[in-house]
Amino acid sequence: MSGDGSLPPISANEWLARFVTVKGWIRADNTVRQDAFIPPRDLNLSVTRHLKLSQDQLWKIGQDVVDAISEKHHAKLVGRADLTVAAVAKTALRTDPAPIPKNPQHTHIAGWPTDKPTQKSIAQQLAAEAGFVAKEPLPA
Repeated sequence: MSGDGSLPPISANEWLARFVTVKGWIRADNTVRQDAFIPPRDLNLSVTRHLKLSQDQLWKIGQDVVDAISEKHHAKLVGRADLTVAAVAKTALRTDPAPIPKNPQHTHIAGWPTDKPTQKSIAQQLAAEAGFVAKEPLPA
């Protein structure tokens, strides 16, 4: 994993991973529900850049996310909702680097409006652009 601060600025063609920790965020046809992209109270939705990461490294970061969540309530790494920075930009949101100790590629999807209906609409747009990658095959 590249933790040396040498990451270039975020570009439009980069891929971002939103780690899926709730099975209900994924439909039976493996499409992503808007719930995966509803921002938290601080309006900084956490994602991870794929840049310079192997699949194993990306999944390790996802497991670290789940381990941190599990300290507060039960969570499991179901998979990832992957989308491009360009898909985020189409919604007028922005991607801000927000490196953390175990994840130098950590990024925030930021610039969210404060009203819930507009957040929901934007989350629907992001979910429609995202592709789901299962950690393990989901049961039928």
